[in-house]
Amino acid sequence: MSALTDHYEALRTEFEYDDPACDVGSLDGALVDRAFAATTDQDALRTAADRDTLFVASAGLTGTPHVGTVAQMYAVKRFQEAGFDTQFLIADYEKYAGGGRDLDVVRGLADDYRAFLDAIGYEGAVRTQYEATDVMQTAFRLGRYFEFESDLEFDVEPTAWVEDLRAAYEADGIDNADAGERTEFGARLTGLLCLADFVHPTLADGYDQTVFVLGVDEHALVLANEQYLDGTPFDAEFEGLFTRMVPGLNDYPKMSKTIPGSGIQMDVRPAEVRRLVHETADDDAPPAESAVYQMLCLVSEYDADRLAELAAACRRGGEAWDAAVAEYADFLADLAAAWPDS
Repeated sequence: MSALTDHYEALRTEFEYDDPACDVGSLDGALVDRAFAATTDQDALRTAADRDTLFVASAGLTGTPHVGTVAQMYAVKRFQEAGFDTQFLIADYEKYAGGGRDLDVVRGLADDYRAFLDAIGYEGAVRTQYEATDVMQTAFRLGRYFEFESDLEFDVEPTAWVEDLRAAYEADGIDNADAGERTEFGARLTGLLCLADFVHPTLADGYDQTVFVLGVDEHALVLANEQYLDGTPFDAEFEGLFTRMVPGLNDYPKMSKTIPGSGIQMDVRPAEVRRLVHETADDDAPPAESAVYQMLCLVSEYDADRLAELAAACRRGGEAWDAAVAEYADFLADLAAAWPDS
């Protein structure tokens, strides 16, 4: 996990991202620090309660959510519970147009995601791309200025963690069985729709700013959409807040829906979830390198004080940490039992 810790530091340095450790409204800065690795603008977080702010997280429908995906759900759940407007965006059209997936399959999976969000107690807004015709209208407004770049890259040296992740996808990544033909035009459509997703809240819905909650591995979406927006006459305020990664099982760099064996999926039996949590915890790793402790920070109902106590227990090991692991295994097993197909 040292490669992942180094990756966070390199991102903050290379892209001049801010440390996210600050109070966000009533949300404790210590809790924010444990869940997020970086932000494009700490001031946007500090002033979020004084401005009309929408926090948005999303998920691509490549499969059943794993703990890392659920971390995005819990991120906006925490902001919603702190009194902010929130939205969970289910990116179904992206996987249909850009990934070649069957529309009925992704729409059914979107229904499952919506039901699961409700089951975990998230009370903010949920939307799909399929249903959001107003966002598609924004996409058409942007379309006359949009120049898609299929090879859009940023001139930075890839970190060891990025190299490991690329190698894992090349070696073990799989396509969905229902994936069909993919076209360059489909990729352009998904890029335009992604830009519309980013700018619509401030351009059309009246928000002062939007904060997009993304996994740190997707931070470049903010940079790409900033670049695309520069070519339009529109002003839209959006920032990025990047969650820490959940280290993958079996030495994978992260949990992934398309790398079998890398994650704890929500469609496995609760008993299997418990087994995987206990097996993963048996590594005597310090908190910064403990996959289970990182999961505790990202997917739990614990406050900052309790997470500090658990960090101390993780460092010491022994009965207190064993008890915390067992409690968390039960918690994750209950989440898995709430998945609609369970």
